[in-house]
Amino acid sequence: MKYLLYPLALIGLIFFAEGIYSQINKKGAKSARLPCHNKAVVFERLYAPELLASSKEALLSGHYVLSSSVKKATFMKSKLFEYVNLKEVDTMVTEAIATKQHLKNVSDEKLYITYYIYENDKKDPGKKTPKSKLYAGYLHFTFEMNGKKIYINQSDFMDLQGKDISKSVQCVIESFLTLDESL
Repeated sequence: MKYLLYPLALIGLIFFAEGIYSQINKKGAKSARLPCHNKAVVFERLYAPELLASSKEALLSGHYVLSSSVKKATFMKSKLFEYVNLKEVDTMVTEAIATKQHLKNVSDEKLYITYYIYENDKKDPGKKTPKSKLYAGYLHFTFEMNGKKIYINQSDFMDLQGKDISKSVQCVIESFLTLDESL
């Protein structure tokens, strides 16, 4: 009996240590797959890997519908949208897609891309840390097809006048196109 107790204790200790190791090295929602992910904070999530190939095909063949909106600061005076025009950002998105577009009418299905520009509200009492007040805002993109959410990407931008929004837009499109089912 005594000889059986030591191996069982050792096996239990190994499982315990492996559990701690996996918790410490757990991959979070913050992404760092691409070089642009290291320049800004990017969160991404894939919801429907089975629709990924057809949604990329739809995007690359120009079969997409784009809709956009803004979320202005409420606790402080909104300043970002004195410099940032939603139609100009729509053009940035369209141009970022056009540079990648290469398929000719391959897909009949439409990809629906919805995004909003969120202005970081630095006077929001819900902001807990000084770090949460550093960025100017973020872009929140949702990609959907056939009524199913496929992918969400949130990419921060730092410039208070939105001068780096075009880089965030390019990063979002690149992130979507380089996705694989393992994300």
